[in-house]
Amino acid sequence: MIMIRKHTIFLLFIALTFVCNLVYALTICSKCGYEIEDGAKVCPHCKAAVVLEKETPPPLPEVVVEDNSVAELADAYVEKQYELAGKHSNNPGLAFAYYQNAFAVLRLIPADERSGRIGKAVLKKMNQSRQTMTIGRVPCRMCKGTGKYKVDLGKVDGLKNIKFVDGVQCKRCKGLRYRNEYLSVDRIKMNVLKGRQSFDQQCMVAGDQKLGRAYVSRELADKLTLREKVLVMTGMPAPCKKCQFTGLQICRACKGIKWEKCPAENCNNGVIEESGSSSKNRMKKKRLNGEISQICARCEGSGEIPCRICQGKGCVICEACNGTGEAPRCKRCSGVGLITCSKCNGTGKYRGEVCTKCSGEGELLCLTCKGEGSVSK
Repeated sequence: MIMIRKHTIFLLFIALTFVCNLVYALTICSKCGYEIEDGAKVCPHCKAAVVLEKETPPPLPEVVVEDNSVAELADAYVEKQYELAGKHSNNPGLAFAYYQNAFAVLRLIPADERSGRIGKAVLKKMNQSRQTMTIGRVPCRMCKGTGKYKVDLGKVDGLKNIKFVDGVQCKRCKGLRYRNEYLSVDRIKMNVLKGRQSFDQQCMVAGDQKLGRAYVSRELADKLTLREKVLVMTGMPAPCKKCQFTGLQICRACKGIKWEKCPAENCNNGVIEESGSSSKNRMKKKRLNGEISQICARCEGSGEIPCRICQGKGCVICEACNGTGEAPRCKRCSGVGLITCSKCNGTGKYRGEVCTKCSGEGELLCLTCKGEGSVSK
């Protein structure tokens, strides 16, 4: 009995398979309604032409087109800032601010070979502008800006009697009256601050939108998300309070004077006094030889040499920022400029709806640094 049931079930399965294949192999005539075998071109009953329904192809996956408008606008703005910086090359403080801003906005452009070349060019020009701000014309200390050779008659008659010889050039400045040397730290800071002030005024006149210490065009600002805005803001951090982006501080050894007394033995204000000789013979040699035979080789007769700590610059690397010129990074956000929204815990939603505190972005500006990533205390 069991064997018969198994045989019956097997036969039913074969029959069902045959019927299914037959159904799928047949086509229904649209005119008479009779079944037509697969592959037939005319209906065997009404002789009407068989119209095969065209299969509808599946829809193509939707192509997501990336919005490159932010990168394009940022690229155009960086190029504009770079050109403006070049036009103001005679004002290194202003050019430095433009290059700084261009470098910050450059962070909105995807990293590729072209943006890498632009970044290197902007960084190079920015460092050149900073270097130009630190060096300028300083009146020659040896001739006091006269360009003439200085003679100290006090070495002959014992009186304070300094005269400048006409027709003879100063040994140090070669008659130019000045030397290109490091400016004082206060003057360098003033150049930076004046350049920054001019930069702010020109950006406001141009109608640019301020983001922290940086600026972007109005059109670009309207397209930026909170994270993109912070990306620009952290690209131009706050300056170091002590050095104001200069990365320098006054040398403690020379107090910014740049010079120290000549350490050569027996050097008296640039003249070597021979020991063991009588005062009469020493005075006679001074009268006969003047400044030639008795001049000190170490200080070249000036009586002073460049400070050995700062090498005559009058300044050293700032200890507060280690020469970067930037304020320390914010400890609350670790320099990112953003913190997680406390209401939605970074999810962007609160109780199934868009978080009203962070507008669905899950992040907020750091309350300590205001999104700049650094704090100038």
